[in-house]
Amino acid sequence: MTDEDAIAWRLARLNTAFVHHYDRREHDEVLARFTPDAVYEVHGQVLHGHAEIKAVLDARPGPELTVRHLVTNLHFHTISDNDAHGASCLTAFVGPAPAGAGPARYPAANAGHLTQLTDRYALHEGRWKIAGRIAEKLLVPATTVA
Repeated sequence: MTDEDAIAWRLARLNTAFVHHYDRREHDEVLARFTPDAVYEVHGQVLHGHAEIKAVLDARPGPELTVRHLVTNLHFHTISDNDAHGASCLTAFVGPAPAGAGPARYPAANAGHLTQLTDRYALHEGRWKIAGRIAEKLLVPATTVA
């Protein structure tokens, strides 16, 4: 395995850890994936640094919703010893948490949103982190007005 392959593997793990913790509302773990001065452009907002990112994370709806993201199409097109650039796609599903046993059911308007992530990564204190992320909607269900 080349050094570039090893870094790409770490970046892929960073992205899957991000969605794992995001979906479970483990916001401190999500925040740990960003550099302290990261810029995160999401839902029409440009967030600067941990404090602004944390405020938006904490404002998310609570456990009344089940949220899951699938991260795919990971492509790291520039990798050096201290920084990297890449892109990936997120497919999101959201539905009310079930009252009892069984899976959450999601309305069609909350199914299969596809978001393009454009990322800049940096080696920060010996760990790869997200230094900049732009999240742009690519596809939304036909029942949704963009």
